[in-house]
Amino acid sequence: MDPALERIDKLTEKAYSLVYFESVRSAHITDLFKSLSLASSKAIYHWTPDNGLYRMDASHIMIPRSQTPRHLLELIHGTPHFGVYLLSQFDEALKEQHNVDMLKKIIAGYNSNPKMIILLGNQMDIPADLRPSVAHIRHTLHSSQTDSSRKAS
Repeated sequence: MDPALERIDKLTEKAYSLVYFESVRSAHITDLFKSLSLASSKAIYHWTPDNGLYRMDASHIMIPRSQTPRHLLELIHGTPHFGVYLLSQFDEALKEQHNVDMLKKIIAGYNSNPKMIILLGNQMDIPADLRPSVAHIRHTLHSSQTDSSRKAS
């Protein structure tokens, strides 16, 4: 397995409920998650504001009622199964308190109903009340390695 793909695989094994994956190469990171999804049996989903939510190993099947951030987070919160949710272009959604509150609910329920939400972007403004719960990973251009900057407890 490609070393970068191995690092993404290891990330999905961690007990993080919320990850901010900072990268200027978002398309590259999305491709890595898609490769992992195709090479494994992991339930990895991708969301964009234009397309809504879909499972990365079946990108032709869109998940109904997942186009808006509000409906997306309600769907994730109500799902009883573990999944990795890669959210692209979620910056604007983080400005709405309802979305922040839903993320906090998902985080709070991690022990009984674990899910991993990965916010993918560059220079994203993470709301102050989410920052203590976010694992922040920086992907640099000079190297294909990721740097786990911090994880607050």
